[in-house]
Amino acid sequence: MEKYICIHGHFYQPPRENPWLEEIELQESAHPYHDWNDRIHSECYGPNSAARILNEEKRITRIINNYAEISFNFGPTLLSWIEKNHNNTYLQILEADLVSRAKHSGHGNAIAQVYNHLIMPLANAKDKETQILWGIEDFKFRFKREPEGMWLAETAVDTDILELLAKHNITFTILAPRQAKAIKLFDNSTWKEIEDENTLDTSQPYLYKLPSGRSIALFFYNGKISRELAFNGLLNSGNVFAETLKQQFLPISANAQLVNVATDGESYGHHHKFGEMALATCLSILKEDPEIKITNYAEFLSLFPPKYEIRIKESSSWSCVHGVERWRSNCGCSDGANKDFHQKWREPLRNALNWLRDEVAAIYELELKAMHVEPWGLRNAYIFYLMDRNEEELKAIIQKYALKEITEEQRLKIIRLLEMQRNTLLMFTSCGWFFDEVSRIETKQILQYADRVIQIAEGETKIKLYETFLAMLQLAPSNIAKYGDASVLYKKEIRPMRLDLNGVGMHWAAASLFEEFPEKLSMFNYQTKADFFERLEAGNLRLCFGRIRISSHATFYEKPFIFTAVYIGQQHILGFFADSMDTDVFEEMYLKSRDAFRSAQMSEVFNIMQQTFGESRFSFRDLFKDEQSKVLHTIMNQDIINAQIGYKNIYDRTYNLTNVLRQNKLPIPDILLKNMEVVINNEIGKFFDSNNSNPARLDKLSEEVAKWKIKLDTDVLNKKASEWLLNKVNYFERNVDDLTTMEELSKILIRLNDIGLKADIYEVQNAYFRIGENYLNNTKFKNLLKARYSKWMHKFKSVGEQLNIRFE
Repeated sequence: MEKYICIHGHFYQPPRENPWLEEIELQESAHPYHDWNDRIHSECYGPNSAARILNEEKRITRIINNYAEISFNFGPTLLSWIEKNHNNTYLQILEADLVSRAKHSGHGNAIAQVYNHLIMPLANAKDKETQILWGIEDFKFRFKREPEGMWLAETAVDTDILELLAKHNITFTILAPRQAKAIKLFDNSTWKEIEDENTLDTSQPYLYKLPSGRSIALFFYNGKISRELAFNGLLNSGNVFAETLKQQFLPISANAQLVNVATDGESYGHHHKFGEMALATCLSILKEDPEIKITNYAEFLSLFPPKYEIRIKESSSWSCVHGVERWRSNCGCSDGANKDFHQKWREPLRNALNWLRDEVAAIYELELKAMHVEPWGLRNAYIFYLMDRNEEELKAIIQKYALKEITEEQRLKIIRLLEMQRNTLLMFTSCGWFFDEVSRIETKQILQYADRVIQIAEGETKIKLYETFLAMLQLAPSNIAKYGDASVLYKKEIRPMRLDLNGVGMHWAAASLFEEFPEKLSMFNYQTKADFFERLEAGNLRLCFGRIRISSHATFYEKPFIFTAVYIGQQHILGFFADSMDTDVFEEMYLKSRDAFRSAQMSEVFNIMQQTFGESRFSFRDLFKDEQSKVLHTIMNQDIINAQIGYKNIYDRTYNLTNVLRQNKLPIPDILLKNMEVVINNEIGKFFDSNNSNPARLDKLSEEVAKWKIKLDTDVLNKKASEWLLNKVNYFERNVDDLTTMEELSKILIRLNDIGLKADIYEVQNAYFRIGENYLNNTKFKNLLKARYSKWMHKFKSVGEQLNIRFE
């Protein structure tokens, strides 16, 4: 009997980008991180690319890329975010698939996923096809190969979906055991009903024969062990995890057996802290067992084709015992956080979005056919542009589906309608219905996409959608009294987020008051070009004027924006704007305002602005949270610098006197001790900011910390120390024979420990371990250093111990 094990991780987060900015805004619930993607990356996606294996002394002995050892899928929208924001993790994911292909007979660990995780049985035929095609093409673009398998959102499945998968050459998918209905041997006419998930042999693949004559293989994960992993603490110990998997093999079997488990990939580090380490330990133990081979689904399928045919339960899923009702009805399934909450809002919400989808589909089809363009083939091909945002390629794609030459005006209209369709798909992301309340962040997100759809549709046609959509949302009751129903939520919190190019111009104008080179300022998903810009300054006062052109990277729509803005101190910003203005009028406003500003006649400046622009104004409150934060930090920066200089001057003038008071055991004024605390914290921060390579400076500061019992700002200083250490190790990797750098590292690590700083050394350990793998026992390097190698090796291992790494 041959024993195989496959561990699958479904790595996914819903798209969280603001539909107008194409950036994730500050999410306070993810504190101390900027947003939930960033937090989960720090806890899961990054750590799984460099998972630690510890010895009995809790020292790192190995760092492995878990993705190279497990089957996995990443949601395309999530992987796109990782590529942009954490490129090293992204490259490690791609590398893992490449490595796994070499180990598994050419079959990679990665499988594809339907594009934005909508519930496929609830989608219409066109959306099902687009989801599969976009998922396949995104996978090919990233992994440079055809996908063999595809993950279905929530494993929600029906026969039509399996037909589409097979049509597009997907050879297998993975389901929950309770989704199996009946099985039979190929040469047997008798079907055996699957009474419950425990009666299905999940160690074998099954063949699903489709009405078209095609077929697709289905794997069913071990439900019991997968639940233990996800919910019941199996990840508390990598050793127990490995032993539990081993125990699942039947003692007697004529067939090769595949023990396979599948959970959300976020189990490994996000849902379970250090889950990635438990996974790494488990994999290490399994690899040492000569009777067991770690595999992936594609390799196992190629070695052991199905012997059984299977039938499935139509419209079933892994996370709803009622099929797919969790995404369309008050079925009771939720995360259990609020026992008394209903989900009566689910059906009306889906009805509203289905209505909106059908309305804009008709608009899209009518508009494109009027331009002699094949609409749905073009939508399917739009993914080729979305993957690398090449404007010339998009022109070619549009022309390919056009029966005649497309004008520039038509092309821009088509792009806006394609963006309308993209947001239509995004508004069906499954998380919008998964939980128990319509006002949760996930449902707000899909309503943002819906509002973007309405904005584009109403902007391109005379058809009005908003009022009907709002009326349909009134039928979706909230559990929260202040909302009442989803229409209140939509009006209060979603609609005000809507942004047009004037809104982008307001942000640019406000930021230009403080940016050193505003002409080079980039604003989210938009490009700006200044035809004219000037800024005047008088003390804390600032006045700027501009004529700019703003264009969207998404739709390429462009418009002019004329503005003037004034900063009068604190957070007080006032600006005025217009879509157009005669050059003479702008010139007169500019000259009069400039002269009044130079004469310190601020009331006159405001009068001129008001008379010229009327009521089209904006203020600090109109900025997005991230922009507000950025502007406030810019405003405060000079004040902070001035305060630091003042504190340091007081420190220098009073230090000797304070020291005399201390030596004579006389009371020291509390205000001087507080001032000393601020200065010493600031000086330590400056040491790390300057990338200072002289440990003696930190030695002196650490003596002051001990002498005066200084309370350190650990949040700030730990972060700065982490950056210093990583920069130093990266320098060392480029100059690996430099013993002085290792000495500096060693001394700084000692000082950090002395003063009680605990820098995050995760990335530092990764880099240092990588150096060890490349240079310890490297004959060429050893010969290069000659007699110095022994000293180098001793010091290298010693610093490794300080970093909690044990090199054997």
